[in-house]
Amino acid sequence: MTTPPFELMRYPWAKDFAVTFVDDTDLSTKENTAPVYEYLNSLGFLGTKTVWPMRQRRSSSFRKSLETHVSDGDASGSTLEDPEYLAFILNLKAKGYEIALHGVAAGNCYRDEIILGINRFRELLGHDPAINVLHATNIDNLYSGYDKLDIPILRLLERLVHNSEYQGHVEGSPHFWGDVLRQRIKYVRLPFHNIRFVNTLKLNPAMPFHDIRRPYVNYWFASSDGSDCRRFIALLSEKNIQHLRRDHGTCLIYSHFAKGFFSKSSDGGCLNPLFMRATDRLAQWSSGWFPTASTLLDRLLALRQVSITQKDFDVLIVNKSDTDIPGLTLKARTGVTWKDDAGRRYDSGKCGLLVLDLLPAAQALRLHSSERGDFTLTATSSLPISRIERMKIELSNYYGLFRDYV
Repeated sequence: MTTPPFELMRYPWAKDFAVTFVDDTDLSTKENTAPVYEYLNSLGFLGTKTVWPMRQRRSSSFRKSLETHVSDGDASGSTLEDPEYLAFILNLKAKGYEIALHGVAAGNCYRDEIILGINRFRELLGHDPAINVLHATNIDNLYSGYDKLDIPILRLLERLVHNSEYQGHVEGSPHFWGDVLRQRIKYVRLPFHNIRFVNTLKLNPAMPFHDIRRPYVNYWFASSDGSDCRRFIALLSEKNIQHLRRDHGTCLIYSHFAKGFFSKSSDGGCLNPLFMRATDRLAQWSSGWFPTASTLLDRLLALRQVSITQKDFDVLIVNKSDTDIPGLTLKARTGVTWKDDAGRRYDSGKCGLLVLDLLPAAQALRLHSSERGDFTLTATSSLPISRIERMKIELSNYYGLFRDYV
């Protein structure tokens, strides 16, 4: 078999691996969360912070018979209705952190409230959220409980244990908002919390993916379990990061920065020292890429739409996606040089890596190679996830859940 003259690399600027996070806003306040972000920012780590635009009015209950009224004093965490917390969130955005949605409130919501909440998010942040994370047992969640599962025995188990009645995807329900989600939000996190793989892509290589059995979601993504400080630290162990680097993998962590990362005390409080040690160690790897979650997902999606064709010495690289691709990196044989139409030279060097500053959306780049070739890398469409891959994710989640109880 002839070795291809080049390989399209996953990460920008010749980076080897990627780590990002989605921070669930449960229990979050400025007091218990801001110190975590201050420290991550000092190390150069970006990520995604979810928020609630509105205070909850009802409990988070997946059956109407379980729903109760919630008073203003019963808070599950701060919301964008709190001026101090809003200022904190806007400051995070100004520093480059992504702000995403965790549903519009911590409790059950109706369709009109959900639309109001998304509109409020846009008014305050200047854009619709790119990501939504389903919250707990809100009845307005989509494709949750029984409907999130494909494996028959797990579906039966869910029916027997919870018999939930999630309605966000059920047309005609007062809690239906699937059409709004499809129109305004690009990505939704899979509602699985116990995935222990450090390399999220190893378990979910199709990420982000569309699921034809759950059509109101444009793209789903999986996440690795760093749900509290202890699990976050375990996930980013030295051994796990070595594996992640070796596999050129991606770790998309799902966490709650309000759970054990910062401890309040009479002198103000302090961050968990093991968390600081783990992130300090990770920051030493200059070969790591630490973007926001949607930046990562956008890139994975866009790379599928890149085609490369070489005929003799002429190379054509085409980006068919609607996303700019900065730092596009190709692995070639050492010593190969390319020139663009403006005469700019690109050298693969000793590592065999060619880095292009920018491949704009819906544009092509012509290059002249110093080495003859005849090769085509075809762009691929975003194919629906296979049933086998989807079921592997389910099994991994429930295996993790089982481990918690043994």
